[in-house]
Parts: sequence; structure tokens; C-alpha cells
Amino acid sequence: LGLVKDALELLVHELDEEDTVSIVTYGSRARVVLEPTSAGRKSRIMRAINSLHSGGSTNAEAGLRLGYKQALADFIPGGINRVILCSDGVANVGETSAGGIWDEIKYYASEGVTLTTVGLGMGNYNDVLMEQLADQGDGFYAYVDEIDEAERVFVTNLTSTLQVIAMDARVQVDFNPAVVSRYRLVGFENRDMADEDFRNDEVDAGEMGAG
Repeated sequence: LGLVKDALELLVHELDEEDTVSIVTYGSRARVVLEPTSAGRKSRIMRAINSLHSGGSTNAEAGLRLGYKQALADFIPGGINRVILCSDGVANVGETSAGGIWDEIKYYASEGVTLTTVGLGMGNYNDVLMEQLADQGDGFYAYVDEIDEAERVFVTNLTSTLQVIAMDARVQVDFNPAVVSRYRLVGFENRDMADEDFRNDEVDAGEMGAG
């Protein structure tokens, strides 16, 4: 949680008065810590961030649902509308599987609210859930284990973290069988698609951030 606060402080200082921030936290249930607030009011936002504390169970479903509700309440047509989930990916109350909340996340993405998931923590960290949530939310997944990585995500590469410039991007690689006898995909296995689906626009593909 300390790293979450430090990472969010970096993010807040990159925003300006044209940006709006809302903060939702979830334990056994979800609650709004900060109503939509201009990023020009940095001291107010930082007070909300510094007030965050752990407690209760982990109802990620309720937290995401309330986060999307806040994003829709202050929706900017044609702008960047993004939910950022900072979590260890553990969900033990409510719908605890990625598949259980996919449909809702897909719906919000189709309405223009995308999802960035930022994984933190060790031990029982669930990277599969975090990556799949971002995948369904047409967004971006990153793992942050130290403040330098948080700076890369929220400062150096902030534009690519928040802004999607290409939807349903896909690439196909053909290996020359005369020189390549075998190959395997390492990582992003759930993004693999059948050859016959490559030109089918109805099949969901990947999103690319700016930069």
C-alpha cells in the first residue's frame, strides 16, 4: 500500500487542472474516497491518497464496479476516460474470477472507459487475473515492484499508459520452414488466435498505447 501511495503521487503531479481524479477503495465493500476532483487541487487529492489504509476482505468486483460508475459520472466525450486498478490481484469476496466480471468490463470498454491494471505485491500475487482484466478492458497491464518502475509507468510512459491509439491490433508471423523447425509463444498466450480468425474483425484482438 505504501508503494501504491508513492506511485499515485507521481501520477497526480503529472496531471493538470483539465484532468479529473476520483478515488475508490475496496475491502469487504467498496466506497468512494474522493469524488471527481480537478487535478489542479493536488493537495486535496494527496490527502485522500494518504488516508488510504488496509482492512477487511478483498471485494475487487465491487471496487471495479464503483470505479467505473465514477468514471461514467464524469465521462468526457472524445477524451481519455480510464479506470486504474492498483491491486495484488487477490479477490476473495464477491465474484472472484476474471471471467465472472469480463462482460461488464467489455461493456464499459465499448462505452469508452478503458482499464489500466497495475499489479503490486508478492507471495499470493495473481498476475493472471490482472492481465486478463486489462485485456478485456481494452487497456494496459503493468507490474510495479519498486518506485523506479512506478515512475516508468506513471511519468516516463504516462501517455501510453493512459491513451489507446489502436484498437484490435494484430500481427501475424510466418516462419520459413526451411530454416525454422519449431517455435513457441512465451507470454500473452491468451492473445493467441487461430489463423482462420486473423482477418475476422468480430474476433477481439489487442490494443496499443501511444508511443
